[in-house]
This record gives sequence, C-alpha cells and structure tokens, in this order.
Amino acid sequence: MTQQPAPPPVTATGRTSKIWVLVILIFGILLGVLLALMVRLDILEAGPDRFFLLSIQRALQLHVILSTIEMVLLFSLVFVYIKIYSVTRANFSMGILIVLFALLLHSILSFPLTVDQIGPVLLGSGAFFPYPDMFTIIAYAIFLYLSLE
Repeated sequence: MTQQPAPPPVTATGRTSKIWVLVILIFGILLGVLLALMVRLDILEAGPDRFFLLSIQRALQLHVILSTIEMVLLFSLVFVYIKIYSVTRANFSMGILIVLFALLLHSILSFPLTVDQIGPVLLGSGAFFPYPDMFTIIAYAIFLYLSLE
C-alpha cells in the first residue's frame, strides 16, 4: 500500500480575492456615479439629442461611470503588482507594471472629465459605444482576481 500525499490545506485566499474584487468594483461604481453627477453637457449646435438609445447627457454619464470603474481596477492592479515586485524583484512583474502604467495613463488621458479640461468633447458618431468599456472592465476584474490568488 502506498500512501497518497495529503492535499494542501484549504486557505481563504480564493474567498478573500472574490471579496476584494467585489469591494473594488462597488467602490468604482460609487465613485463613477459621483463623478457622473458632475457631468453637465451644454449642446450649442442643433441636432439629434439621442445617441445609442440614450440622451447624449446620459451616454456621457455612462461613459464616465464605466471609465471610472476601469481606472479603479487599474489602480488596484498597479498596487498589487508593486507589492509583488517589491517581494520578488522579478523582471516579469516590472514588465507588467510598465504595461499597467501605460494603460492607466491612457485611461486617465481619455477619461471624459480629463478630456473636457483639455478641450471640447466630440460627440459625433462613434464617440461612445459602451461594449468596449464593458469588455475591458470584465478583463481587468478577471486579471485582478487572478493576480490576488
């Protein structure tokens, strides 16, 4: 008879990861809603006031909420990988940090409230389509969950 090795003890890491991802998503949603309430759009040109079945104001507010969630997830990922790099000093972790910083800078510079400070926001065809933001949020949330395990 050969003895089977004992399975590793069950840890609460998986459960903790799920809770942290949920907490971060809720924080991103609440912060996004708060920032979206600050969005005011003055339309000076005549034209249709509907954009993808939403008013332009509501579409822009939805974009602010989704973009805020993306940035909160990216900040969390940067924090996680800074912690991992400080422990391991692995070049791979540094490479991921560089990519995450680039994505974070892109998110900040394309954030509707930041763009509004730089110049006028263009609201033409294709200015906002929510599906890319939704898929990006899903990808970042999965990446954060896997990084926390």
